[in-house]
Amino acid sequence: MSEVNASDLRLIKSIDDVIGTYAGAGTGAKTGVEVELAFFDPDSADLTPMTMAQNKIVKSATNAECSGEFVRNEPTSEMLEVGSIPGGPDELRTILDDTNKKIACLSAKAADIGLKRSYFQHLPDKTANQLLQNVMDVERYQAFFAPPREDMQAIAAYFSVCKSNQVSVSYRGPDHLLENIRRLYVLAPFLFMITDNAAPFNEGKPFTGHAGMHHRAALEGRGGVPPYVFTARTGEEYIRNHIDHVMNNPLFVYYNKNGELIRLPSGTWTSFNKLREENLNTATNYFFAESILWPDVKIAALKDADNQVTGHRYEARMFGVGIHQHQTALLLTAALAFDAEFADQIDSLLAKASFDQTAPKSLQKPLETSYKAARNHAGRFLNIAYGTTTMQKFASAFADLLENSAYLQGFGEELTPLLAICRTGRTDSRVNARHFTTLESALDFQRNYDPAIFDNPNLCAHTLFEGGAGKVAQSA
Repeated sequence: MSEVNASDLRLIKSIDDVIGTYAGAGTGAKTGVEVELAFFDPDSADLTPMTMAQNKIVKSATNAECSGEFVRNEPTSEMLEVGSIPGGPDELRTILDDTNKKIACLSAKAADIGLKRSYFQHLPDKTANQLLQNVMDVERYQAFFAPPREDMQAIAAYFSVCKSNQVSVSYRGPDHLLENIRRLYVLAPFLFMITDNAAPFNEGKPFTGHAGMHHRAALEGRGGVPPYVFTARTGEEYIRNHIDHVMNNPLFVYYNKNGELIRLPSGTWTSFNKLREENLNTATNYFFAESILWPDVKIAALKDADNQVTGHRYEARMFGVGIHQHQTALLLTAALAFDAEFADQIDSLLAKASFDQTAPKSLQKPLETSYKAARNHAGRFLNIAYGTTTMQKFASAFADLLENSAYLQGFGEELTPLLAICRTGRTDSRVNARHFTTLESALDFQRNYDPAIFDNPNLCAHTLFEGGAGKVAQSA
């Protein structure tokens, strides 16, 4: 979750007071990735999640070792987030090397105090209730979730149970923003599925759909797909709709003029527009209201060293976490943003499946159907409908286009996991379902797998367990 500057008391009286921050980066567009990782104690009887005290030790040691503040807290103590350096379109190799170095450093510092990274993108046996017993002592997270309001339980469950990769792009201008956001939304069910690395269990119980999508559904109007994806004709129109959405976003927490967070009681809501009545329509509350919109493709603020908002970026939030997923997510999102020929080819492929982005209103029904099919796939994985085709057929054609992207030439090894998944249909979650038929078997693997499997991020579960890269390693 993004932090805000709690002392920016400038009054935001109209859209015109903030729209300048959405102009775009022009030729200075950049990208980067954030990776959420969960840790646990493999020597404990119940695979105890990383505690608050351990979290602080690991975070501090990692940032000190690697000279930066790139490890950040998330709401609950078992999780830490790694942030890559930002880089331009021609700096993907540098961004990947930086991210892999930081992940390895964080994992090593966790291992120094006896902790282990979760192989799965979640802790499959832990419930939201259990995880929410350890909300980090960060003012924002305490106000949100310590404890959650009665009417915020499902949203709190999403933030505790689910982990993901997020890729940001500081777009060139409003139209570049819209074309990429709309394309990513149309691709979202597919991207959710091909990067999923969940065990076939969620909160300790068998689960045969996409758990992350299931929990995200609780976000309702502050998540999912905003309706103006299907109506905006220009990038500027999309931005204005977004700003209106921010100003009317229901708030359960807001900042007073002293920079203090005020939490409203359960069942009570306000909004940025309602805060005008108290002269609290400040820049702090505007950017705060924006930060607690969590759609699958988020618009988020860019800030300078003094935490002042200088611009905006879009953030693709539908990628799972595993061995390869951070690389897969970055390469895919960057190629769609910066390789115009590849993006056009994907648009044509989508149009053949009934997703014609030149007719935005026509997208809503097939996209809603595809979201539902992915969220509730019932163990069918890519053998589900995606528009007028199947996700497996789309994946195979997508792989051919991806492999021929001029922009991604030189990343053949990094693309290997994604190409294998698209062509075989053996997503990491599908392989996990095949190999871990009981919760006990999944937890036994968590306890005993060799962390060296993460040394090569060009693997997926299929190559790890079933061939191509050799047999999966487990600790003695």
